[in-house]
Amino acid sequence: MSEISIAIPAHDRGENGPKWMRELLDSLKQQTFQDFDVVVSDQSRNDNIMDVCKEYDFDFTYVKYQGSVPCENINVALTECTGRIIKIMFSDDVLVTNTALEKIHDEYEDPECKWLFTGFCALNKDGCYENAKQARWADKTLEGNNHLSSPSVVSFLNECKEEFDVNLKLLLDVDFYHRMRMKNGMPNIIPNTLVANRDHDDRISSQATSQYDCVVEHPEGNWMMNSKELHYVHQKYPEFMINPKYPDEN
Repeated sequence: MSEISIAIPAHDRGENGPKWMRELLDSLKQQTFQDFDVVVSDQSRNDNIMDVCKEYDFDFTYVKYQGSVPCENINVALTECTGRIIKIMFSDDVLVTNTALEKIHDEYEDPECKWLFTGFCALNKDGCYENAKQARWADKTLEGNNHLSSPSVVSFLNECKEEFDVNLKLLLDVDFYHRMRMKNGMPNIIPNTLVANRDHDDRISSQATSQYDCVVEHPEGNWMMNSKELHYVHQKYPEFMINPKYPDEN
């Protein structure tokens, strides 16, 4: 059993899909820490992603996901992971440094660490890194005030994992983070920039604008959100919404 399982939910992104998958796998190949296996759940309609995987000699688990729900594709990958630690990486994102997995693994030497976030940046359309940020938990995270970034920035002990809610799209990440925090307490945070989220028009966050139809008000600034998903999380966590306090807070 590997120390880390890299869970990669892959999608059909046209001609860019294989290219971006190859860039991700190249960033894994360059890691100083190599005690990991790779789990790919492939939602694409062709064999291009599978063909790219065959170019690498990683310990692969490849699953052809036949459904159409992105969250479910992530869950399939998580189910196949056997490593002590699970690191999610979306197939369009990359690890920024060759010591990224080493730093993540070292953080789990802390016996209190059950899950963690790393610093992150954007990978722009010119292939350059920009806008580096540190992950932080913010007020109203569950309602879309996400300063933690995408699931490519998170890892967790296999024994502590949760599944993603297949009913959500725009709030799928923060809903997952909320349940992880309720179950496992506050995450550790590595301030170093270790992951780059690729900026492109096919990202859920890039497509979200057309689905925004309401405003969430906040003293530090308002943001747009989808009312249907907000209503769903309010019904899912009524007690939390009335008294938004986590068990580990005083």
